[in-house]
Amino acid sequence: MTTPPDPGAFFREMLGQWEQMANQFGGQVMKSGEFSRVMQGASSATMTAQAAAHQMMDKALAAANMPSRSEVEDLSARVRRIEESVGRIEALLMAQAPGVPQGIAPSERPRPKRTRKPPEKPA
Repeated sequence: MTTPPDPGAFFREMLGQWEQMANQFGGQVMKSGEFSRVMQGASSATMTAQAAAHQMMDKALAAANMPSRSEVEDLSARVRRIEESVGRIEALLMAQAPGVPQGIAPSERPRPKRTRKPPEKPA
């Protein structure tokens, strides 16, 4: 018995040949100096466009009296450093406080009793 011809074999063969030719052509093109210059120019144009977009966004935010992304990042870093400093100061104060056990976190330390009652609302 003979096996029927595989219709997909022809397609696979053609696809393999096309892929091989495309790889050869692409390799030759990428080796050329012109391709390198074009790619460098495209890269440079992209970077210039991004810089222009960032400048326009900064101007628009400044006009709207809103902080830019870099300003928000700077503020976030400053707040983080302040929080770390406050944490160190709090730890030092807790270590020096008489009558407070060493293992208690600052948020769990004993608070004074609240003796004043809020004013009553008129009926």
